[in-house]
Amino acid sequence: MKLMLALDVMSKNEALKIAEETKDFVDIIKIGYPLVLSTGIEIVKEIKNKTNKEVVCDFKVADIPATNEKIAKTTLKYADAIICQGFVGKDSVMAIQKVAEEYGNKGAPKKVIMVTEMSHLSAVEFLQPVADDLAKMAKELSVDGVVAPSTRPERLKEIKEIVGDIPIISPGVGAQGGDLDKVLEILGDNDYVIVGRGIYEHNNPKESAKHYKKLISKN
Repeated sequence: MKLMLALDVMSKNEALKIAEETKDFVDIIKIGYPLVLSTGIEIVKEIKNKTNKEVVCDFKVADIPATNEKIAKTTLKYADAIICQGFVGKDSVMAIQKVAEEYGNKGAPKKVIMVTEMSHLSAVEFLQPVADDLAKMAKELSVDGVVAPSTRPERLKEIKEIVGDIPIISPGVGAQGGDLDKVLEILGDNDYVIVGRGIYEHNNPKESAKHYKKLISKN
């Protein structure tokens, strides 16, 4: 199992400092709109140069195919992977996959990760009722990963059973209250546990990342 750092800070200097401090203990770094809108898309390149880690842009892209394609082209010039929403339908996801195939190569493929069910409380209102269908669609499209919640282990297990070998990217451990022990019983070697605030808001991000990595490695 792998550790993904959700680096949702808004300062370039803070982001680079935390990324460098934790690089020995995290397997991949995820950034989102807060950091990119505050600093610019080239922060991806700076983080990669600083850490030699893959960077995922968690933009949860959710638009028509033509717009998704434009967002993906801008993002995947820099990032190794992009996260999109599945509820907009197959054609919108496939538009991103097409860009990923175009921009990637055998040595460094570009990845498309699709959201099935999010980790926050209100996800049960609208996303959860269609999450199983989204998981089935993700498998049909052979996406490179799916997002499923650590905050609801029963749902995490159900989604994993649907997607099979597709890696799970699971947020919610730490500040959102996800039970890591339960999550570790469900996820496998190719899956990712996402930790954000539990690391970057800690008074010693390096030690916190080391702690989470140790817990995950015991599994």
